[in-house]
Amino acid sequence: MEELFVPSVRTRTVGTLDVISFYRYDTLEPLLLSKHKPEGWRIYRQLGKMLFRPFIREFVENDAGEVYVVGIDEDVRSGYSHVAQLTRAMRMQSINVQPAVLRARNRVNYSGKPLQFRLENPREFVYSGKSDVDAILVDDIITTGTTLREARQVLMKSGVNVLFALTLADVEV
Repeated sequence: MEELFVPSVRTRTVGTLDVISFYRYDTLEPLLLSKHKPEGWRIYRQLGKMLFRPFIREFVENDAGEVYVVGIDEDVRSGYSHVAQLTRAMRMQSINVQPAVLRARNRVNYSGKPLQFRLENPREFVYSGKSDVDAILVDDIITTGTTLREARQVLMKSGVNVLFALTLADVEV
């Protein structure tokens, strides 16, 4: 699988948040859509091991501090949480993965919806994790950046310093 999908890492800034993505959305679309199918857990687990684990390993080597990982809305759907598969791959010394601590109260589906719809229907995140920590925010896809921006605001209000966000894919080209 690693030979088939060579990452094209890019950083996009949403407000003041740097969002690092490994692929353009159209490169991985069939794999990303597997999150709604039973085989998706294997695919997301492998993508986490292949991309997120080496990234965080290199990050740890270049940063001496303790860091927390917060996945966006790690709710179990279709038998597993696709974002949790990505965050679990990042577990290692000095990286604290906080499972399911950032949850959306609003379950509306954003898929294919315009920016205006997203702005009118915020996720209404609730954070139940540690305060006064540095964290990396994780999601599978960035489209408009609305979800990441809202998640970061909630974390900041809870005393969390969001260093940056990681996503598998970026819809914006």
